[in-house]
Amino acid sequence: MGTTGGPGRRAARPTPAAVRAPPRGAGPGPHHYDYEAWEGLRVAEGSATVALRMAAALGGRIRTGSPVEAVTIRRSGPCSVRLAGGETLTAGAVVSALPVGPLRSVRVTGVSEERLTSLHRQRHALAAKFVAAYDRPFWRDLGRSGLSECEGVLGSTWPQSHGILSALVPPERLGVLLGTPAPLRTRELLADIARLHGEEAHHPLATHIRMWGTDPWTQGYVTQWTPGDVTAVGPRHGSHEPPFYVCGSDQWVAGYMEGAVRTGRDAAGEVLRRG
Repeated sequence: MGTTGGPGRRAARPTPAAVRAPPRGAGPGPHHYDYEAWEGLRVAEGSATVALRMAAALGGRIRTGSPVEAVTIRRSGPCSVRLAGGETLTAGAVVSALPVGPLRSVRVTGVSEERLTSLHRQRHALAAKFVAAYDRPFWRDLGRSGLSECEGVLGSTWPQSHGILSALVPPERLGVLLGTPAPLRTRELLADIARLHGEEAHHPLATHIRMWGTDPWTQGYVTQWTPGDVTAVGPRHGSHEPPFYVCGSDQWVAGYMEGAVRTGRDAAGEVLRRG
């Protein structure tokens, strides 16, 4: 949750220069949702680099470890944000970049019932991510790309970078992973990869499991759309009610870093335009 002051304070650009601008012609039109246009590049050091570089540029203005309990939006007078410890911050505008799950835990007043209903109608896919790092992409020795669809606990694998293999545990299999004793999880997930890409999968340099679905700060992976959700969320999806603004991958057509960057730029631009 971010706040901005009144006139004279500048909003941070939501992406460092290292992240590309939207492709030419990416506005409304035949190329706006072109998969090749927005899923072709990645941040070489990892997606977290975007947030870390922004935080570094903002110095001490980033507050961490301060969960938001309530937000009050006022069109005349300052908005307020109440933190879990009781502290209240005031600002000229509030920008929410929270995933839709954690946002439901925040009491928001001063925003229309229609807008809140649209926001709270979105749901998250409860999933987990598994990453295994190797000294080289050994799967290529077998003529394999590292990209796969799986029938085990893992739903898919893909090469994240040189020697880095990522995998997703989809919603319908997350319960199996949660039911697996923690000391066995890594070994069993590596066994899934080994069945696909060879025995060398059992010997990574490092592994990491991110339980997105049970993490209280994410409560899921990406927005999950079931039949009826698109029309229920409706045309207010991704829209602002100044001085309340929303951004983040949940507020774009298909998530991804592209969605986070585009909606972040849009929110920042609107805040600056309206002063």
